[in-house]
Amino acid sequence: MQYSKLIVTKTSRRKWRLVEDWITPFGTVPARFETDGASVPRALWWLFSPAGVLFQASVIHDHLYSNAINTKQYADNAFKLTAITYKARKHEAMIAHWFVKWFGKGKY
Repeated sequence: MQYSKLIVTKTSRRKWRLVEDWITPFGTVPARFETDGASVPRALWWLFSPAGVLFQASVIHDHLYSNAINTKQYADNAFKLTAITYKARKHEAMIAHWFVKWFGKGKY
């Protein structure tokens, strides 16, 4: 899978903004899109930091969810595949995927 380089700037404690378009196999996330990274409860930040190994997967997932692009299942699978592509361990990606699958809320 081909991804362009993801370039973000931090705008606040838990917000990042894309500096330029990010091209992914699941679509293009436009420049100026804002994300809060991985939506992980604070008590679990020791395991999954909002800006850690799941950050890139969270960016595409947030974009797909916030714009109701394709289906929820598509967005959740994009999250899992992007996490694996960006070197999340397979079990980390599977656990995180389970959480977004069952608890993720978007405009679907």
